[in-house]
Amino acid sequence: MQSLAADTPAHIEAEIIAALRALSPSRKLELARDMNRMADRLALAGIQRRRPAASPHELGYALALQRLTPEQRPHGAALLKGLPLMPTPVDPLALALRVGALLDAQAIRYLVVGSLAAVVHGEYRTTRDIDIVLNLAARDVRALVEGLREGFTFLPSDITDALARLPEARADWQQRASFCAYDKATGFQIDVYLSSGRPFEVAQFQRGEVVDIPGEPGGSLRVASAEDTVLAKLECYKLAPSDRQWRDVQAILRVQDDSLNHDYLRQWAAELAITDLLEYALKGQQPPRPGDDPRQQRLF
Repeated sequence: MQSLAADTPAHIEAEIIAALRALSPSRKLELARDMNRMADRLALAGIQRRRPAASPHELGYALALQRLTPEQRPHGAALLKGLPLMPTPVDPLALALRVGALLDAQAIRYLVVGSLAAVVHGEYRTTRDIDIVLNLAARDVRALVEGLREGFTFLPSDITDALARLPEARADWQQRASFCAYDKATGFQIDVYLSSGRPFEVAQFQRGEVVDIPGEPGGSLRVASAEDTVLAKLECYKLAPSDRQWRDVQAILRVQDDSLNHDYLRQWAAELAITDLLEYALKGQQPPRPGDDPRQQRLF
């Protein structure tokens, strides 16, 4: 595999990768939490400078909206408006554990995917949201709504609408059956995707891994495997190329290295029509844009 960063000496890169490999998944999640808190504190300082007369609730609302992308903001703004949000740095690890414990209590199967799964298997970093896949049956909707209602704001109709979209999502992987919930204290977003039952998603649930978080309420999270996180991120990259997605893929490949099941990766890459993306990733190259040569992608 080629070097990830052309301007980073090979021996320095090797030391960084070795340090990441030595960290436990729980420690990387804790470090990601610390980075999120720092990012929130810096963002809050900027908001306070721009709005010195704002009340704590106004600051909390502004901070929550700043975490959202432009596409997410209208929906989030409507649901969060009027909540007694406080300008408190978010703890995404504690939130993920709360949601995981809630789902376990309702016997609803789930997997943490996306950025937090990438942290577990690759490098630690900040995240704008928490991504969770649910194996949700219609009979479980009422229990899910009641479980979420105490700590999160959301539209129950979004859940039933997501269930109604499952046949479409099963027929076309580009269509997602999903809804959003927002933490009532901080406004942090939880993106919930419903498993459509397509074969890859079935395999993801079969291969999910329990990550223990010592000393934290809730104690553990069920997280997508390293291989399935790579494949899911490559699918997302195919749909909407993103340097952030590609960096996550490269980090997981380098940190996990020989522990990865390459036969599994190639089997599902063929099934998902992302073989070319996987091969570029395994070479440490980013796919070329039209007229470009493959580009090296920075990790650090």
